[in-house]
This record gives sequence, structure tokens and C-alpha cells, in this order.
Amino acid sequence: MVYITPLFAVPVFQVQAIGPEWHSSTATAISATGAVVGNYQLSDGTYRAYLWQDGQASPLSLPGDAVQSWAAAIGGTGQAGGYTDSRQATQGLIWDNLGNPSTTAGAYVLGMNANGDAAGMGVASDGSGYAFVTRNGVMTNLGQPAGGGWSSANAVNAGGAVAGTAMNGSGNFQAFYAAPDNQILLLGGLGGANSYGMAVSGSGTVAGHAQTSSGSTIATIWLGTTAHSLGTLGGTNSYGYGINASGQVVGYSDLTGDGGTAAFLFDNGQLYNLNGLLGEGSGWQLLAAYGMNDNGQIVGRGIYQGTEQAFLLTPQIPQLPNDEGGTGIPEPASLLLVGAPLLAVAILRIRSRY
Repeated sequence: MVYITPLFAVPVFQVQAIGPEWHSSTATAISATGAVVGNYQLSDGTYRAYLWQDGQASPLSLPGDAVQSWAAAIGGTGQAGGYTDSRQATQGLIWDNLGNPSTTAGAYVLGMNANGDAAGMGVASDGSGYAFVTRNGVMTNLGQPAGGGWSSANAVNAGGAVAGTAMNGSGNFQAFYAAPDNQILLLGGLGGANSYGMAVSGSGTVAGHAQTSSGSTIATIWLGTTAHSLGTLGGTNSYGYGINASGQVVGYSDLTGDGGTAAFLFDNGQLYNLNGLLGEGSGWQLLAAYGMNDNGQIVGRGIYQGTEQAFLLTPQIPQLPNDEGGTGIPEPASLLLVGAPLLAVAILRIRSRY
């Protein structure tokens, strides 16, 4: 691997495992105060959602006849949002900060903000999916902004703006932005058929990923409606999942030769392999990052001591070029339709299983 010395201060991160002990786990979202939600797998192959706060991971309760649960979002006071899978139906759910089921919303809760508002996907009586957002306890159906029969809201910021994905009349997917007044903008792409809006910053910048004309999928941010590629870590594809107020983006990328993936941080125009920002001897292989907060903390999944585990990265004092013991920084390089309502499940399963 080639290393370069950064021309500006880049944080070195402290890494810690935060999932329930003795289980394969991932972390999907982090709040402004550092509380984290994620998912872990039991020995029978089923999944459970958990909340990590104050240094401890606690399972989120299974309501009713639910047999599995997944958490995808977290609110400002530790509420978790996600969904449960029962023998009858799938139900979106919000847990309180003690892990108790408190309210339901839609069929999948995929995003929450500091105010406890939720974004996600509901299911209509005909089985079609529709994007929704709750603002101050009032649910709004965002409809089918691209003219197709399916849509999903994947994130909501503190002001109530939404990032999401909608099917168009051709059966392809298109990223969209919905303002707090519900005015919806369809976002441009990178030359390919599909794009996906996965996160939105406080200022309204959307992050996600989009296909190119060659068919690869590349992590993307949208400035207005214009898509901008973030590149890859040398491989074919990359995917963006989180953005903060500073415009930093996290996700994961194929590595050179497509022989594996690594979590990335996009910062100040550069794409970094997060494994190179841990310092030597961490023992971790960071595979994917799914969320970050405005303090620069990042969560995702990696491999530690031979087991896939949820991680939390906390930035330390930046290492400047002439700092003694400064860490080398890796040189930056350079969902197909399976039934529309299942795309939201695929998004969550990507976070919880891979």
C-alpha cells in the first residue's frame, strides 16, 4: 500500500468494539451524544437490535410476536428506529431510550433526527411502498416523487428535510430531496440508471451512491441537484451512508482488485481508507462505515479477533505532518430491483449483515 503525508490535519481515531459480547454485530447509526444503535446475530441465525450508551450494549425489546428486529436509526435522546419481523408482517418501530417499544410508524423506520422525527417506508394496501416522514408527531406521506410505484425516505435532518430514493416510470431508482415544506427535488446521477439518497446533512447536502454509465456504483454527494462522485479506494464500487455538518462522508469501498472492502472517510476533497487512520497495531480491519455525527465519531462494522464486530471511532488530536509518531495516511484512489418493497429491507440487511 502507498502512503502519503497529508497536507492538512487529518484525525487519528481511537477504535473500540461496542456490540454485545460474543456475538457478530454491526453499528448502523450514532447520535450527537455518542449513543449508538445496531444489530447482532444470535446462535440460531436470527437478529436483534441493540442500543449502546454509557459504555454498555443493551438489547432492544422484541414486541408482541416479533421474532427478529433491526435498528437503523437513532434520535437525539437515545430513541431507536428500525423494524421487527414477525410471522405475520413487518412493522416499523421506535424504541424509547430504555429499549422499550414505544410507537410504530410505517413498515420500516430508516432514519431519525435529534428531535425524534422519523423517516422511512410505509406499505400501502396494494403492497406498494411509499416514503414517509414524521415531523412533530405528524406523519406525511411523500408519495411517489419519481412517478413509479415505490419510494423510501432514508434520512431526516434536524430541520425536517429528507433524503430518499424513488422508483421512476422506467423501473429505475432515483435519489430525491424533500424540503421541510415537502417540496421535492429529484436529484441527478452519474450517467447510469440508478441513484440512491441515503443521508442528509443539516444544511441539506445529500449523500449516497449512484451508478455510472459503465454500471459501477460510486459514493456520491449532491450539491443542489448535481451529483459529484467521491471515487473509490481503487476498486469498482463505493457506497455512501453518512454525512455530517462539516460535509464529511462515510461509507465503504471495494479495494483494488475488488478483493475486499474497507470503510472510508471523505474529508476536504480526499477519500481515505479508515484503516490507515487508526495508528499501527489496532488489530482491526474496518469493513464498512454506516453513520457519523457532527463530532466526527463514526460507526460501522469490522473484523476484530476473528469476529465481525460493531465499532465506534472517536477522533483524537490531529496528526500534523511534522508530528513525532504521526500516522501515515493511505493515498486516496484516483441495488438491483428485487421487488420494490424489499429494497428498504436490502438497505438494512446491508448494514446488519455485510
